[in-house]
Amino acid sequence: QGSDVEKRFFTQKALEERGIPILPFNKENIKPGYTVIAGNAFPDTHEEIQAAYELGVPVIRYHRFLGEFLQKFTSIAVAGSHGKTSTTGLLAHVMQGAHSTSYLIGDGTGKGIEGSKYFVFEACEYRRHFLSYFPDYAIM
Repeated sequence: QGSDVEKRFFTQKALEERGIPILPFNKENIKPGYTVIAGNAFPDTHEEIQAAYELGVPVIRYHRFLGEFLQKFTSIAVAGSHGKTSTTGLLAHVMQGAHSTSYLIGDGTGKGIEGSKYFVFEACEYRRHFLSYFPDYAIM
């Protein structure tokens, strides 16, 4: 499950189709045994992050989670000041024609393909979070 503001975003559709509920933020959403992957926009004082700390639930920041997750693939990061989203999307599309490729784009779109060898992603420079990524290849 996941939590977010009470506003519908286009990225919810794929999650809902897979039976993943999106709940309004509430500290009661956090239960023992969970792992919280916290978005970078939310401070440690956020009610759900505080609840996780109080319950002893692991809290992993999104950029650190992604950095660890990427180690399972041959990864290609797209970074820079302009054109990251377009370049990441085009690269993922082209690579899928040759090899099974998963991808994650900064506009919220992405696709995980079981057994993928490659993972193409948009590497965000916000607060230097891209320093958590150690891609095999980078496009700047």
